[in-house]
Amino acid sequence: MMRKEKFLAISMFLCTLFLFGCEKKAEEGPEREATSSQPANGDAIVVASIGEPKKLIPMLASDSASAEIAGLIFNGLVKYDKDIKIIGDLAESWDISPDNLVITFHLRRGVKWQDGEEFTAEDCLFTYQKLIDPRVATPYKGDFERVEKAEVLGKYTFRVTYKEPFSPGLISWGMGILPRHLLEKEDLNTSRFNRSPLGTGPYKFKEWKTGERLILEVCED
Repeated sequence: MMRKEKFLAISMFLCTLFLFGCEKKAEEGPEREATSSQPANGDAIVVASIGEPKKLIPMLASDSASAEIAGLIFNGLVKYDKDIKIIGDLAESWDISPDNLVITFHLRRGVKWQDGEEFTAEDCLFTYQKLIDPRVATPYKGDFERVEKAEVLGKYTFRVTYKEPFSPGLISWGMGILPRHLLEKEDLNTSRFNRSPLGTGPYKFKEWKTGERLILEVCED
């Protein structure tokens, strides 16, 4: 699983969203005793939100509250860094053909879904198939309709070929990847996975009490 801090939880009530996360505990010993008058790190992060999320499957998370929370549970193949540069996330690297029509993603090995199953290129292909499925009510379909072909070249290699050069093509793969083994027989529009999702991290779903709170906690090995 992709990892971050120790714990995280989210809760909301009307226009309020609360995020909770454990901080690393201070080291024991003389140095700690000498600074014991200083406030200790807390175990919660509280964040405001304009409303309650609707669906937590990334391709269905069209409102800001849903997208923010889904982004804590799922990873895409790429993402933006603090300098708004595209870097790898589930993909450790990629190659782009000279004609800018083909992107070949080389995936990170050893990434696990939060149920212990391994993440592979089959999950990437499954996610793409759902993104272009006319039965799935996703607002992000347009970014993927220009893909001519998507292929699994190996367990950790995923390739997409575009009909024509498409400048947002690479960053569009920041879309959260879904677990094929859990959703291949599900209707994504109505699946209970929207309210109890399972991703690759860094945080995992724990509890959602409608109109009050939604709790996430950090993924542990």
